[in-house]
Amino acid sequence: MMYNIFGNYGLAIIGITILIKLVLLPLTLKQDKSMGAMKKLQPELEALKEKYKNDPQTLNQKTIELYKIHKVNPASGCLPILLQMPILFALFGVLRKTGADGGVIADGSKFLWLTLSQPDPFYLLPLLNGAVSYFQQKLMSASQGSSNPQMKMMTYMFPVMMIFISYKMPAGLQLYWFVSSLAAVAQQYFIMSRRDEA
Repeated sequence: MMYNIFGNYGLAIIGITILIKLVLLPLTLKQDKSMGAMKKLQPELEALKEKYKNDPQTLNQKTIELYKIHKVNPASGCLPILLQMPILFALFGVLRKTGADGGVIADGSKFLWLTLSQPDPFYLLPLLNGAVSYFQQKLMSASQGSSNPQMKMMTYMFPVMMIFISYKMPAGLQLYWFVSSLAAVAQQYFIMSRRDEA
């Protein structure tokens, strides 16, 4: 469908990626709200852990009561991610195959300097994916106000992993990954600005 609108597989990938991000935005906002509520409860949860450290059964009971009082469901933060997974796997399956392999993208399809069924010959998209992943990790740690050393380590390790994982992928998949990550950064800015206004 997107190819019929844009007439180019690269633009179609960008279009479908942005459309998916917009459709999933309400779930992302719900996830952020749930994470914010859990963050506010953290001091009370820590106090319960300290108070009932030798009584796990009472600790569980008091924790559930605390969630009920504040109307917080810790699992609701995971639900949006779980709903997104089938979409991501489907797109991954579609974008890694070309027309010759039974995929959607025709062999030899071009976008800018890229042949979408081949890896980026200049490694520019993997490097851009790494850079965007770095900014994404920085935003997440700023958003969560985390001084966790493991989170700081992931800020540097995750982008390197992204470059390593994506440099041999077909450019169509790299393009999807790049646009999706860029859209996620824009979404995070949007969410943080809404949070500041509230």
